[in-house]
Amino acid sequence: MARYLLLTLLSLVVTSTAHAVENRPFWTEQALFHFGDDVFFTGRASCAPNVEDGRQRAYVAAVQEVKNFTRAQEVGGFPIDTQMIFEDLHPADCAQGLITVWRLLRVPRTALESLNRQSSPGTQRDISPIQAQITAIRNLTPRVGMLRDEIWNRYGLPRSIWARPEQGELIWDYSHFGLIIVFNQDDVLTRWRLNGPHPRSSEDEAITLRRDHPTGKDLPAIDLTVRLQQLEGQQDLDRRRQAQRYCTIRFAEVPESLRPKRGSCEQREYERLKEQHPPF
Repeated sequence: MARYLLLTLLSLVVTSTAHAVENRPFWTEQALFHFGDDVFFTGRASCAPNVEDGRQRAYVAAVQEVKNFTRAQEVGGFPIDTQMIFEDLHPADCAQGLITVWRLLRVPRTALESLNRQSSPGTQRDISPIQAQITAIRNLTPRVGMLRDEIWNRYGLPRSIWARPEQGELIWDYSHFGLIIVFNQDDVLTRWRLNGPHPRSSEDEAITLRRDHPTGKDLPAIDLTVRLQQLEGQQDLDRRRQAQRYCTIRFAEVPESLRPKRGSCEQREYERLKEQHPPF
């Protein structure tokens, strides 16, 4: 009985931890990455006593990432903007009452190159170590023409999804990063915009997403986030039914002694269907 309770508790801890990881923004898993003309640095403060202390420690950790990247002793002379902050108020790996904070800093590429030249005055002008490093690190800039599944794999689940039926557009809002992705009816990315201290976009003019009342020509934006969750649940149920139906037919003529362990066939088939048809 004690062994069963221990296994149950371990299962709950693993499930809770996995759920917490899934809810984190994608950038919390990246120490640094390249996006547009900027380089982003992530700082983490684990098990902080309060929000203020966590935010400050996370900022210091992110600045240290900038120093490591540029090999500079000190950084300054250019703005270091905070793009986003994420707080886990109930981290599984901390004692009760402690929190973990991630802070995402945003630095222009040109500023990093200037800092590197100052810290390495003997470097030839035609050599750009920072540019070489930026080329080497992961580039998370979206591209017009990318498919929905590519965006899903890169940034994960958006915080909200909006439809603009009149324009035939679907809008994914990654508010935990400041990124807005717009798809057409064929699930192809048509434009994007990164909000924040220095907005960037895939086009010269800003993307304006109006959510006001209809004017006769436009329809209001429709929040499809709840509908998305319902579709995911329905898809999951359909996969399990298909898996059960397949296994029933597959082993109908097979003797009981030669059949796979109960539930194993259904689980394998369910996982296969899940990989073939990713969620919306």
